[in-house]
Amino acid sequence: MTATVERAVTLACAPTAQGTHPDPASACKELAAVQGKFAELAAGPSNRTCTRQWDPVVVTAHGVWQGKPVQFSTTYGNACEMAGSMNDNAVFAF
Repeated sequence: MTATVERAVTLACAPTAQGTHPDPASACKELAAVQGKFAELAAGPSNRTCTRQWDPVVVTAHGVWQGKPVQFSTTYGNACEMAGSMNDNAVFAF
């Protein structure tokens, strides 16, 4: 089974924050705070009240952070769960 990409952006943090991401400066600042470890952006279980509707959101990131390849992928039950787990950070806010 393959998923259809619904949204995608590019992000470059060096030498300056740029790309098609709507807020590259904030996204780069957040990635720098976790040293490019996308999994650490997740705040863990969300404190947000969300429905239990199963409408999966698959989040993936592929690229290079300070010369090292990085990959991240996770699935959330729905967009509300993803936003709560990601603590409404800028990296995946597009």
